[in-house]
Amino acid sequence: MQARRQLGANQAISPPVSIMTSTHESSPEEAARAANVGSTPIVRRSRTAHCNCAPPPLQEEMKTTLANETKGRYVGPVHPSQFLDDYLPRPNSTPTPLSKEELETLKTASEAKSEPEMYKSFKEVLERFAEGMKFVDTSSHPATDASDFGLKPDFCLYENVGEVPKAADFSAAELCIELKPSVSYDPFKDFDLKKSKGGSNDPFETDTVIANKTRGQITSYAIRQFNYQHRFFAFSVVVFGNHARLLRWDRGGAVVSTRFDYVKNSNLLVDFLWRFSHLPRVDRGHDPTVSPAALLSDEEAQTAREVLNLKAGTALFEFKVPHKHGYKSFYGPHFPYPVRSLIGRSTRTVPVCHLVGKKPGKKAFLKEYWRPAGVRGEVEVYEHLKKCDVPHIAPLWCGGDVPHGGTRTHERIKPKDSSPVMHLCLHRLVLDFVGCRLTEFKCTKELARAVLHAMTAHWQAYKRARILHRDVSVDNIRIDEDGNGVMIDWELAIFLDDESDNNLSRRHDRTGTWQFISAALLMKPGHLHVLQDDIESFVHVLGWTALSYLPSPMGLNERTHLVSSLYDDSFMNETGQEQGGGTKAVYFKSGDYPPEVFTLMEPSPILGLIRNLASPFQARYGEPPSEKDKKAFEALDNLVLKGHLDEEVLHTHPVYRHKLGMGRLSSSEWFLSIIQDALKCPDWPVEDGGADRLVAIIGGTTRQRQLAAKRIRTESQLLSASSGPLKRSNTSPPPTPQDKRTRLDDNSDGGITRG
Repeated sequence: MQARRQLGANQAISPPVSIMTSTHESSPEEAARAANVGSTPIVRRSRTAHCNCAPPPLQEEMKTTLANETKGRYVGPVHPSQFLDDYLPRPNSTPTPLSKEELETLKTASEAKSEPEMYKSFKEVLERFAEGMKFVDTSSHPATDASDFGLKPDFCLYENVGEVPKAADFSAAELCIELKPSVSYDPFKDFDLKKSKGGSNDPFETDTVIANKTRGQITSYAIRQFNYQHRFFAFSVVVFGNHARLLRWDRGGAVVSTRFDYVKNSNLLVDFLWRFSHLPRVDRGHDPTVSPAALLSDEEAQTAREVLNLKAGTALFEFKVPHKHGYKSFYGPHFPYPVRSLIGRSTRTVPVCHLVGKKPGKKAFLKEYWRPAGVRGEVEVYEHLKKCDVPHIAPLWCGGDVPHGGTRTHERIKPKDSSPVMHLCLHRLVLDFVGCRLTEFKCTKELARAVLHAMTAHWQAYKRARILHRDVSVDNIRIDEDGNGVMIDWELAIFLDDESDNNLSRRHDRTGTWQFISAALLMKPGHLHVLQDDIESFVHVLGWTALSYLPSPMGLNERTHLVSSLYDDSFMNETGQEQGGGTKAVYFKSGDYPPEVFTLMEPSPILGLIRNLASPFQARYGEPPSEKDKKAFEALDNLVLKGHLDEEVLHTHPVYRHKLGMGRLSSSEWFLSIIQDALKCPDWPVEDGGADRLVAIIGGTTRQRQLAAKRIRTESQLLSASSGPLKRSNTSPPPTPQDKRTRLDDNSDGGITRG
């Protein structure tokens, strides 16, 4: 038990594979890597080579996905000279101009008909201007990490310190340069800068297949730099034939320069490289509050690794966290790699420890995310929860906004125009608690108890502190050493009595985690988020966890398809917004949630409990009673009042059932009592904890999850085919749920149906 609770990150520099599947129970060391709340359960991918006909990685589809999800997040165009003056301070020295021979060589590169023909000449002329850096051709040396889909910028600039990587290494790359042979690859289009006054809110992305892929490609490089490094922002260069653009990336989006002829105006590209190479690290985008833990002695570092359950030699970093009037230092490994999008909160977490005297103290939990400016930071929420004595929440150690950790892309947005680009601030905090993930439950009774405690915290926060969480998910409930649930991640919470908090128009991105968002919110983007939505999310936490982790006789392909169709379904509506939730609503309406086609290898009350908790949502998603029904019910009610009929006759009437369901949805009280009663059942198995049997994809956008699932299903089929001929998958969609007898009857409140 204690070994299972040990959390850490055994591989600090090599980020874990972001999307994986396994059929074995993860070891304590593997479980330790799952400490990041925003990531997928971490298990190892089979290294067996199933056959040599595996499909290529889904780079092309991923590029298009990234281009689509970042539409409207690119700001510009900005004249290159203005770009340089605004973002790259001029050093004291100046570069020598290109000679005639160098200009001719550069012209040769610009006139090449293919990318490989450009490389040698381009590097030969320009590498001398990246003074103090190594200009490495990585076009044929992709990143080796499996989660990077074989990404390989044409050139990476590295600090010329120690051993310089030959391959694309996003943990060390200071600058990525991408070359394309013609302007048809340009993902942007320029317009009159005089009319736009130096910037525009009008999307200026070129909407062609090839342009979208280029935009997605360069975006993927920036994402990897942010994931593998501690950065506020990053720069990149993209070249098309004899033209180029400069870009500055942050979590709000990217500022893009106008396209310029780098042969006729070679001074612009030369000046960029010269200025960039002479910038201090902080001006190249590095976060100065995170650095290698150089001040720790070897003995202190090894003790810290033991406290954090890390392998010997794991690199440690010093994280400075706002504390009263200064900083407090914590030590831990590099962040795991969960973030697959440029935009959004980009939450990252890691176990850390602090020094007591010269000895590392106990473990703590460090978290950072990018919050919209003007929106409360999570630290303020925790302080208010503590003041109101809300139970089952993690104790706050310290935290706040990281100085100078703000985005700048929004600065070029016209004030009166609407834009999805927001001003974001890096918010970092430390909790005096680590615990383990909800999916590491040792038995289904512990799972139910943890959700009970989390729901209690949620309900008391709603009643006592007037706070609504708005992001109930499997990653935001943790289990402490005693098996109790703890509710964390209050970053999206709103203060219900604050009018500014209730103005949800301040957020352009959907709040919550897709699989656990209520069907109502998924079906109606922009719909007001209310208590009922969070209550429903708790039901989805239990449903998703049971279907994803509990041993079942259901086949892997069928089970994967069931989970994906129920929790991942989505489509793009006419306004370009992502919608979903229809499948959830259908199952709720029919009374078949979770689907009864899913059974367990070992009987447990957990499935009956979930179905009982789901029963009130028949009222929310079913057809409301008709006027005819209401009149008939009124007549029956009068007969009951007169003593002509027994009151029980009303209990099966649709009006009564609808009122009963909606009444239960008005608070969390009924749901808490149902879980409490269920936990008294003597039939809970002792050891029926989750098994890593089903692919569990949580991170990333919905389209990214679908692409990842597609890749994994294909590999799974190849694995099955390794011992015989490859056959078409016989996975069929989940059967249309049939109407089940309602579980809203009064005598069903405490009853538990065995799974």
